[in-house]
Amino acid sequence: MKLKFTFIIMAILMVHTVDAHYNCSRKGKRAAAKTTLATVEENDYDVKGLKFDINLTNTSTAISGNVITYATTFIAGFTVYAFELDTALTIDSFKLNGQLLAVQTTGAVRKATLQSPLGMGVDFTAQVYYHGQPNSGTGQFFTGGLNHVALGTGTHLMYSLSDPDFADDWWPCKQSLKDKIDSVSMWVTVDDTLKVGSNGLLKNTTAMPSNKLRYEWKSSYPIDYYLISVAVAPYKEYSYYMHFTDGSNDSMLIQNFYLDSASFFTPVAKAALDTTGKIVDQFSKLYGKYPFHLEKYGHCMSALTGGMEHQTMTTLGNTIPTLIAHELGHQWWGNNVTYGTWADIWLSEGIATYGEQLFLEYFSSKQDAQIRRSQVFGNVTAAAAGGSVYVDDTTSTGRIFNGTLTYNKGAAVAHMLRYLAPADSLFFKGLQAFQQQYKYSNAVTDDLKNVMEQTYNMQLDTFFRQWIYGQGFPFITLKWYQEGSRVHLKVTQLPSNASVAAFEIPLEIKLESATSDTIVKVDMKQLSEHFIVYWDGTMTGATIDPEDNILNRAGLTGKDPSLAGIDDVTLPNIVVYPNPATEYWNVNNLPYDTEVSLFDIMGKKLWHSTGSANVTVPAQQLQQGTYILEIRAKGMRSKYVKLAK
Repeated sequence: MKLKFTFIIMAILMVHTVDAHYNCSRKGKRAAAKTTLATVEENDYDVKGLKFDINLTNTSTAISGNVITYATTFIAGFTVYAFELDTALTIDSFKLNGQLLAVQTTGAVRKATLQSPLGMGVDFTAQVYYHGQPNSGTGQFFTGGLNHVALGTGTHLMYSLSDPDFADDWWPCKQSLKDKIDSVSMWVTVDDTLKVGSNGLLKNTTAMPSNKLRYEWKSSYPIDYYLISVAVAPYKEYSYYMHFTDGSNDSMLIQNFYLDSASFFTPVAKAALDTTGKIVDQFSKLYGKYPFHLEKYGHCMSALTGGMEHQTMTTLGNTIPTLIAHELGHQWWGNNVTYGTWADIWLSEGIATYGEQLFLEYFSSKQDAQIRRSQVFGNVTAAAAGGSVYVDDTTSTGRIFNGTLTYNKGAAVAHMLRYLAPADSLFFKGLQAFQQQYKYSNAVTDDLKNVMEQTYNMQLDTFFRQWIYGQGFPFITLKWYQEGSRVHLKVTQLPSNASVAAFEIPLEIKLESATSDTIVKVDMKQLSEHFIVYWDGTMTGATIDPEDNILNRAGLTGKDPSLAGIDDVTLPNIVVYPNPATEYWNVNNLPYDTEVSLFDIMGKKLWHSTGSANVTVPAQQLQQGTYILEIRAKGMRSKYVKLAK
């Protein structure tokens, strides 16, 4: 499916705007993110639901009202109910199961002591009446839970941003990634000239005294605390229904709240919003059906430099299509399946960033997707070699949301995982299996590794060790020489960081001639390796990783006559017979722990074995032609044998 977005795509490729969080200043009012719950007593209960009944305006961050938390105890002898609420907000009263209790305050941690303990597995309600005016954030990320912004047009808007731990700026909460809230009712009363956007479905608008309206939203899907949102402004609504093409005949509301301004609702912006439903449908084919399809997807426009993936209704700063695709991708990656720890946030931000390339691939062209991928790779390889995709310091907001490591290198890893797949369809099959297995819950990096290993039927320990937990990337150079149809390729890599001794990568090399080119693939496992491939073209040059499938910095390539005459038989006494063959080739006298791989003439791996002194290479299902057998023993240069069928 390809849409007429040429004029939009060109703008996208000229200005690389990845998301979201790292386009903004990270200098917020807090120096560090917390890595655990604010107090241990929050571990003692499970939040089941929330009922907000609050009053807001678009001209300040003033808030008043009450929030009911529906919860279940995890322990016997439950005597302390603990929650978080910023000290800028005053608690008017607190009730647990309808009984008034006093609240003690230590910073943002609030605690109420019960007069009688509750047993384990007991349901209870905690209701907090409160009011106040939190300090307004800057309108960007990591600066506050509520943001009041006055636009140059004189329009005022107010919107929440709780990521990563600012929910307590505006509501009494438990900020735990792993305690997903089963359902949320969001009732917000505002002046009747305003609209309120939030999660889920708008169930009702109720007229209230003094020219007020109460917007009553309800979300019945599990949701993490930082994804609960409100936005208040003199919005206009532009909505429509999209239709899934999965044979279900299902449709879903796409609901957009925009500001009545030419800068927010241009024809280009409308075209991008019109495409949102088509992206929902396409991503449903790639990741599995949109996880909140019984409710909606949509946007509340804001003053952000990017977007924030609030569940079912993203807070959006512009309508660049790749940004729309990125935030929509989060509905699967981050919202449906939430990272289990902040260290695993690449599962959200990295894969959502890769979703921008998928959008370009399916809605523009593979060439445009590769241009974006080259930009992403370039950002990573231009930076210092240090730092892993896996976050090593979850006390730092800047480290968690690092644009180079979490977003761009995370996206690079996602693409390389796709490139490594035995078949492209298996990559998406694995993503769908992961989404289904951890639906509406949490997962960590090893959970994705395990699912992809099962789907690919191959071990991925080395891949994840190098690219997720390791640091850096390889610098690669290439020397080549051709003797008849035999092409020598000497490939050298220099890892940019000592955490990886040598990257093990399936590397593509384009062999170039005046009349035609071909791409071969070699399996690099050492710092320097000599490969021999066979090609009938007359070489004029070579390109390392021509389609940007492996994160690397490619160095010089050049013709090297000193490679001429190098014997490719370095492993003695190995016998390969019969050759030609009809049903199989026997390979005997192999050294211990030798790898044997069969390739077609284009470099595609067809078969692999390791560990046996004698192996039988199947040929019965192969077409007649020429094949290459690679024999690789540890510490020795590979032997290549030309086989005939």
